[in-house]
Amino acid sequence: MDTALSQYLLENNLVADQALERAKRVADESREDIGAVLSKLGLVSEQDLVKSYSSLCNFQATDFDGLSNGDQVCPEIEHAFLNAVRAYPVEENDDQIRLAVANPLDPIPKSAIEYATGKTVEYLVAPLSEILHRLGDGAADELGEESSSEFDGDDLARLKDLASEAPVIRYVNRLLQSAVNMGASDIHIEPMEAVLKIRIRIDGMLEDQEDPPVKFKAAIVSRIKILAGLDIAERRLPQDGRLRMAIGGRDVDFRVSTTPTAFGESVVLRILNQHKLVLDPGMLGFPKSELPKFHKSLSKSNGIILVTGPTGSGKTTTLYTALKILNRPDRKILTIEDPIEYMLDGINQVQVNASIGLDFASALRSFLRQDPDIMMVGEIRDIETANIAVQASLTGHLILSTLHTNSAAGAITRLVDMGVEDFLLASTLNMVMAQRLVRKLCDACKRKSGDRYEPVGCAQCQNSGYKGRTMVVELLETSGKINDLIKRKADIKEIESIAQSEGMRTMLDQAEMLVRSGVTSKQEVYRVLGQEGV
Repeated sequence: MDTALSQYLLENNLVADQALERAKRVADESREDIGAVLSKLGLVSEQDLVKSYSSLCNFQATDFDGLSNGDQVCPEIEHAFLNAVRAYPVEENDDQIRLAVANPLDPIPKSAIEYATGKTVEYLVAPLSEILHRLGDGAADELGEESSSEFDGDDLARLKDLASEAPVIRYVNRLLQSAVNMGASDIHIEPMEAVLKIRIRIDGMLEDQEDPPVKFKAAIVSRIKILAGLDIAERRLPQDGRLRMAIGGRDVDFRVSTTPTAFGESVVLRILNQHKLVLDPGMLGFPKSELPKFHKSLSKSNGIILVTGPTGSGKTTTLYTALKILNRPDRKILTIEDPIEYMLDGINQVQVNASIGLDFASALRSFLRQDPDIMMVGEIRDIETANIAVQASLTGHLILSTLHTNSAAGAITRLVDMGVEDFLLASTLNMVMAQRLVRKLCDACKRKSGDRYEPVGCAQCQNSGYKGRTMVVELLETSGKINDLIKRKADIKEIESIAQSEGMRTMLDQAEMLVRSGVTSKQEVYRVLGQEGV
């Protein structure tokens, strides 16, 4: 039985030879079926496993939508038996029972239930996690009442024991896998007085997940800290780390941040999925009308290019996209980042390390001795970094960086207020791009209302009405008039007015076009930009 599945997965490139051999060894030792082992190890996603079983056995796959509650189907079948065979009855009539299983190659559930009820059993294929959840074996039951008790003290050995218990390991692994499979960007684990709140961020919005019992908060947090190489004994200070896990047959990196709160440590995991990283301006939603300006600025051999916006607005992805365009064998590119989010082939990337004095300014200073052509600075945070960037651009280098300002013009006034000499800024600044990310309406369920579309919600978008995100940008190119305004320290409104007269389209202009074309909604634009008039 396992051979047929293994062969199917290999033929359809859903798992590598080495990964499959590893899973087979684990399956032989644990006496579990190969599909369950592949899923647990994160080598094949549950979704791919369901599709594979469905195609291999010609059984219908199900997500349980519109199906009955199993507690009201086949009440004569012992719940303990269903738990043991990982099966869930979803429909029953006079002659037949429809049974959701994770492994349709296993004949035991079918033969046992047919013998007990005298009815024929039809298999449906479903994700194991969903079957366990329906059986009441979700987060709370998976951890189990018998496993751990609340940790409340300084016994480090006890804390390690709690974090190493199999139910805790399974829960953490499943949480990370589920978040990646759902396309989340972050996982938030937040201890409250009476609950351990779990939320994930999808398309910029936080969504509640099933909360585990609060008594496991120390064990769950400690498990993540162990995986990330953090000090589990230190619970009074913030810590940062990184972990890697195989999910769906591919390695996924997680950036881990912990901080102490009133009821324990809050943990945020940023999901850095290299395989889903898109560095193509068109696929990111970069407006076609602005692409020529973007490429023109990147084609210059020296000067400064800035990308601005709040946290989570996609600045780093835009910079990485620019670096991919600029990356050629005849150029040397150096970056200083805090932290390095994605590794880029052919580019020398350096991680900030404040504990040894390696900050943006010191790294940028040392870069000048490395004979680079292009340098990327993760963020201009202070006057020292800003001045070194200006001096580097004056000596023939192209500098890319970010600032936290609300608009493109705001970046200019921010640098002047920071202390950068206005005449130097005027002679080195090539372009400033401000950006935001707005959610796109779900194509499967959006509804037209008048001359615009509105969100509805369906299974494909998890009832949010939105699926995916796209960019809204404003791209300010410097010119003779703009440089004159910089030299006389003009305010934001005056700079914006001249820039718009020279062809700059604001983020609001771009957003209005997206609303009219049915890409996003007026409500979403108002949420992101905080402005009316669309």
